[in-house]
Amino acid sequence: MEIPIFKIFMIFGIVSGWAKTALADGKVTLLEAVALVTQLAEILGIKTELEIPTATTEPLPETHETEHAATGDIEPGNERPPPR
Repeated sequence: MEIPIFKIFMIFGIVSGWAKTALADGKVTLLEAVALVTQLAEILGIKTELEIPTATTEPLPETHETEHAATGDIEPGNERPPPR
């Protein structure tokens, strides 16, 4: 797929504008990432259909890992649960 030069500049502008707002707080949320992908897909002419559930039927397991800065060890009792 060959992308015309003007679309490359448009993509650069979209990513640059997105980065200014999304990275302002040092975090990227799922909604911010989806917004970027949607904008880029639109410019490239790619059809997107995203289905994002608003609630889960089963709660996600909570993990609390505490790493010690000096050793990088995880505190006992705070290990991640095994994958399902």
